[in-house]
Amino acid sequence: MAVRHFADSSGAVRAHDGGQMFKRDRSPRVLCATDLLQRSDRAVSRADAIARALGAQLLLLHVVDATGSAHASRHRDARARFALDAHARKLARSGNGAQVSVRTGRPHQTIADVAIKWDADLIVLGPYRRRFGDSFRGTTAERVIRIADRPVLVVNRDSADPYEHVLLTADRSRMSIGIAHVTKELGLLEGARASVVHALQHTRGAIPYFAGLTESEVGRYQQSLRELASHEIDTLLTSAGLDSARVSVFSQENSPFKAIEQVASRIGSDLVVVGTSRFPVFKRVFVGSVSNEVLRGIAHDVLVISPVAARRAHRKAWIASRRGTLIEGASAGLGHTSSARSARDDVSRDNVTCVNG
Repeated sequence: MAVRHFADSSGAVRAHDGGQMFKRDRSPRVLCATDLLQRSDRAVSRADAIARALGAQLLLLHVVDATGSAHASRHRDARARFALDAHARKLARSGNGAQVSVRTGRPHQTIADVAIKWDADLIVLGPYRRRFGDSFRGTTAERVIRIADRPVLVVNRDSADPYEHVLLTADRSRMSIGIAHVTKELGLLEGARASVVHALQHTRGAIPYFAGLTESEVGRYQQSLRELASHEIDTLLTSAGLDSARVSVFSQENSPFKAIEQVASRIGSDLVVVGTSRFPVFKRVFVGSVSNEVLRGIAHDVLVISPVAARRAHRKAWIASRRGTLIEGASAGLGHTSSARSARDDVSRDNVTCVNG
């Protein structure tokens, strides 16, 4: 199978066959950005597995550092193309083709630009690599999400087998519905057990407010919080099209990150799904970003979803459900009209018989 290259200094994603723009179609698209280090091979394998399951196109991307001499940049570019071609040929031998692209620029910006121009449905990255200044700027994954507003999967595990236990995070907001929709659309819940973790508000630090209450009364208050959270999350799951009876819900009285970490470890989840804030920079600097903590602090694969991506998936699911309802209504209306017309014809035939008789 021929390997197709996509690289263009103008930023447009173009094929090398005559310079024509790549013809878009409706099939899903998975973009895998790799630094070509051995630890990133797991990201390529996972992206290939997801693309196979979705029947999606797969694009392998490497961003070359622009620093240094022009000769050094050309050398790095040639080496990257050779390595990506090798990856693509290996995937082609196993029955799934891949397109490749080598670009020059800042990694997070270039990855986001290609994802937008190619209209990727999912961006797959290798494991987090600590860099100076990440606490302020955010990880590469967070910066890509902030620019591209596409779901980003950070692959930390070696296995590319289908996920067996997916842990969704919920905050009792409508964004949780969108997070579930995105995960479903990407086929990551197919055949997997699903669980939801929710961090309850702290009551341990509110002891002064409980002055005069007995220990049992405080316990009942905490239990009421758990029941309220569980009920609201069940409602969210139903809205997301998930069977709440088959989803385990964990309400933890802890900080969000600690709750996620504890539950993920306890149930042995192989994928954690978390949303980002609408104000990621503010939260990371002044409050603390949960998604940033999760990306840095756990060894599971992590799917990070922005509010824009969550709303987009929620809106798409709502439109699909409305379309289905309208079609059903139209079918029922046609059936009713047909029955009524048949009944009128029967009455007409009876009248004719009576007259002629």
